[in-house]
Amino acid sequence: MINALIALALRRRTIVWFLFVFIAAYGYISFKQLPIEAYPDIADTSSQVVTQVPGLAAEEVEQQITIPLERALANTPGLEIMRSKSTFALSLITTVFRDGVESYWSRQRLQEQIGGVSLPYGAQAGLDALTSPIGEIYRYTLEGPGYDSQQLRELEDWVVEPRLLQ
Repeated sequence: MINALIALALRRRTIVWFLFVFIAAYGYISFKQLPIEAYPDIADTSSQVVTQVPGLAAEEVEQQITIPLERALANTPGLEIMRSKSTFALSLITTVFRDGVESYWSRQRLQEQIGGVSLPYGAQAGLDALTSPIGEIYRYTLEGPGYDSQQLRELEDWVVEPRLLQ
């Protein structure tokens, strides 16, 4: 069977070449239209509600700030998970939305819910910056004329890396 297929391909070289060119062109066009991201964002849509209230203990922050905010945020459309943490003078509420919920839409709904809550001591709840875990990836290279690889490695270990970690 394979011998017959090879013999046919050798006898009909022009057809094989046209078929090859067609398949290659189709593959190239398909590749160019394929929506692939280098680093796809696979994280859920999430936001943090941050409230600072100087001078309150963790229990007071929990009772007077976190719980009223949680009650208001509980009926946010598309909300899947809500976690909170109350520490000295700080309330953090992490909200996670269902797959497919747009980040800006979810943040708008959270802002609407937060706006309806009156907090004591003049506390103002706000949202954290719009980020995702994929934004934490940072790649760089060190290059320079007159430096060998050992010198660049030492520069990276003792100068660049400590500054990035700050």
